[in-house]
Amino acid sequence: MGHRLQVRSWMSTRPGRPLVVAGALLLAIVGATVFAERVLGAPRREVELLAAFLSASGILSLVVGALAIRWAGRRIPSLHVRLTLAYGIGLVVALVNVVTTSVLMFLSAHDLALLSLLLVFAAVISVAFAYAVAGALTADLGALSHAAGRLAAGDLAARVGTRGSDEAGRLAVAFDDMADQLQQAFSRERALEAGRRELVSAVSHDLRTPLSTTRAMVEALADGVVSEPAEVQRYLGLILRDIEHLSRLIDDLFELSQIESGALRLRCLVVDVGQLISETLAAYQAPAAEQGVQLEEKLAPGMDVTRIEADPDRIQRVLRNLLDNALRHTPAGGTIEVSAARDTARVELRVSDSGAGVPDEELERIFDRFYRGERSRRRDEGGGHGAGSTGAGLGLAIARGLIQAHHGRIWAEPSPLGGVSIRIALPVV
Repeated sequence: MGHRLQVRSWMSTRPGRPLVVAGALLLAIVGATVFAERVLGAPRREVELLAAFLSASGILSLVVGALAIRWAGRRIPSLHVRLTLAYGIGLVVALVNVVTTSVLMFLSAHDLALLSLLLVFAAVISVAFAYAVAGALTADLGALSHAAGRLAAGDLAARVGTRGSDEAGRLAVAFDDMADQLQQAFSRERALEAGRRELVSAVSHDLRTPLSTTRAMVEALADGVVSEPAEVQRYLGLILRDIEHLSRLIDDLFELSQIESGALRLRCLVVDVGQLISETLAAYQAPAAEQGVQLEEKLAPGMDVTRIEADPDRIQRVLRNLLDNALRHTPAGGTIEVSAARDTARVELRVSDSGAGVPDEELERIFDRFYRGERSRRRDEGGGHGAGSTGAGLGLAIARGLIQAHHGRIWAEPSPLGGVSIRIALPVV
């Protein structure tokens, strides 16, 4: 799109054309003389004269025709007229050659007049046919030019449509393919731009809130508004919590940036899936008990010998994000279930909760960056499904990126417990 087409002259783009024309002329002369000598039985002297006449006539005709076409190409803007004129020039050259040959053959005046009449009639019919053919060709090129003008004006839906299998038709197909690619590229660009705006807006919101509260508390401490030791300690604890939240948010943004830019580097090892799940769940037993949530582990038979090739830290990060998300949305008395099973080609992990759930039409959206459900607009609620450890809506987006980096699949569906089930499929060793 950013480069102009380099239009070269006819001779420079097709340097072999003069040789082809010269070869065709030579072949025609040889064929005519051989036919005159072998079939018609003409004497050698007449064959030599015929060869000389055809050579002179052919060269002169080609030179005159080329000059005429070149002149027309510079002064006649219509390709339709130029094509018809080129065909007409070829006919005139042929007529002149036939008439000249007839005169040299000493035809009678009556025969020459009749021959001339027939030749003129054939020429008129041929020019009319050439005009019709040229019109069909220029109509196809006109449609292509109109579509190109619409595309240049910003109409990305402009298409030529299929118009045959000849060169013009293939050009139309190539143009439509180019237009499709341009439309897809602009759609991706608009989506990326919308994503960037959403990212800036969401990051600004998630940074502004803790920064504002931290600033207010620091000013209160600095101005002596809060002086009681217990209150000072409480304020310091709140400030530390906000700083940790901001630190996690920045870490998540950095990791998400690595994932989306393709700069993520995995340290893949052979990982014991059952052991990884058990170690991760052990760290969440105490937080789950504090919230009154029951944490259950269900491993199918054979999981104790199941291995995958993966980065253990990244897979554990995924499980932690899923468990953080489930704890955030499971009320006291609820249940979170982590299960694992395998078949011949893959292992499947599932984290299910008994929370409020997500509408079916939003199940895929929970993996989008900064997605929050309607129930999680306020920060003190901790964020919606997809919020992850920071409550910023990055946890599931990071989980999806990490699983895809391991050539796996992650998706969400309604949970048998009443909330949401996040399922992960990874290839086994």
